[in-house]
Amino acid sequence: MSTKKTFDFPDDLAAAQRTLATARAARSAFLASVPEWTEPEPEMVLKHDTVPSGEGWSEEQKAENRRLLAAEQHAAQAVWAHPFWETLHGEDQELARAQLQHLDDRPRAG
Repeated sequence: MSTKKTFDFPDDLAAAQRTLATARAARSAFLASVPEWTEPEPEMVLKHDTVPSGEGWSEEQKAENRRLLAAEQHAAQAVWAHPFWETLHGEDQELARAQLQHLDDRPRAG
């Protein structure tokens, strides 16, 4: 039986990871709600198929995407640059980064 090493993440790092997960989910939901093409695209007639035209994004949608992307990047930077990572090296750092991504999946004590 093998035991998997676990890490006690600082509260602010765990909060930063949750913020990142929320930001990613918000941007993913936004991207699912907008047209596939960011710019208008004409209909393309291929040999065996036709790709319909795309309306493209409005200026408001483009601005919202930039806002959501900036929030996601800011949250990712907070996680990536956290001082906790300086306390780990090699495999421990890789394992801890992977575990942090699934922090809310772990059983809770108590």
